[in-house]
This record gives sequence, structure tokens and C-alpha cells, in this order.
Amino acid sequence: QLFGIVIPGREVITNFTPADPSLTKFTLTVPFPAQTEDENSIASISDIVFFLLPNITLPPNSGAMIYWSASSNHETAPPSSFELLGALTPTQPSTILRTGWSTNEPLHHLIKSSMSSNLTNSSVIINVTFGISIESLDNINNLNVTHKNMNERKNVAQKIALDLFNYLQSFDDTQQNGKGWMNVPTNVFDRWFKRFEMKIARDPNFFMKGSKE
Repeated sequence: QLFGIVIPGREVITNFTPADPSLTKFTLTVPFPAQTEDENSIASISDIVFFLLPNITLPPNSGAMIYWSASSNHETAPPSSFELLGALTPTQPSTILRTGWSTNEPLHHLIKSSMSSNLTNSSVIINVTFGISIESLDNINNLNVTHKNMNERKNVAQKIALDLFNYLQSFDDTQQNGKGWMNVPTNVFDRWFKRFEMKIARDPNFFMKGSKE
């Protein structure tokens, strides 16, 4: 075994299966409940850890790229295409990767179509297949893989800031008059945060959906 992943709430998983004779490609399938109400559902998994096992080194000038694809245990729903999650390199043998599953449209379409065709939604399972491909560092650098998660986290921060800005604007009745300022209550941040906590309890990723509620 060469690689391991950590999924919150589960034991470390290392049983990747070689997918080609050259041992440059590996796969692993992990089942998740489809129902969003389940604390272990696929939509609840925001991050995973991907790492090289101890005393394992990658080939010279190479890295390991990890992809994912989802399928349902109900054949009526077609699987999603593979999407890139991130990569390991000789200087970065472990990494925390943001999945983006909570706002991934193809994944949510798969979940919705699977559950709509099944009367017992609790039996719907989403199988995530992880694929690892050992690639040249040049290829990894050209895809800007190592900056992918940094950009996604920056996007989360921007979305939260936008939610706060929209909330502040809802109190402003001055029309700003081009002066770049607004009048808001002195306890506006406390009120926004309480509202934010209530909304995130209902939908942990509401702020990523562009809503101005």
C-alpha cells in the first residue's frame, strides 16, 4: 500500500487497489448515506486528508493526483464524471483537501434523482470512487493543483463576507448618495451572526449558493 485517506468520522483507509500493471493508477470506493439529514452523509464531508504512508516515496519528479467520481446504488442515476481533488508531491507528502461536495451540482443531481426513484430514501447509498494517478511534476504544476484548495477556501471566505455585506445593506436606508457609507444598528454584527448560525444549522453551505435571504 502506498496511500491513505482520512474521512471525518471514519478510520484511516489505505486499501487502494492497483488499476494498471504499471502501478501508476489506483482506485478506492467508499460508500456514503445520501440523506443530508445523516451526519455522515456525503454532503456533510467538507474535507478529507490524503497522504503517503510512512517510508513511501514517490518516483523522481513525480506526484500523485487524486480524483473522485460518484455513483448511486440505484442504476437509474448515471455516475458523475471524475473531478480533481488535489495532489501530493515529494515536498508535500500529506494534504487536507476541500471536497466541495456540499455545493457540487452534478453530485446533488445524482442524489436527487436517486432518491426520487426510491421510496425508501434511507437505502440510497452514494459510492465515491477515488482515483489516484502518479503524474509528472510538470503536469501537476501546469494544472496549478497545489493552489486549488487555497483558492476554494478563499472563495468560502468571500461568500461569507458577501453574506454579511448583503445583511448590512438590508438596514441601510440612506441610498448611500455615492459616499460609500451606510447606517446600521450598533448590534448589527451580533444580529447577523445569530442569523448566520440559524441558517447554517439548516443548511451548512447556504452562503455558497448566492442567496441574499
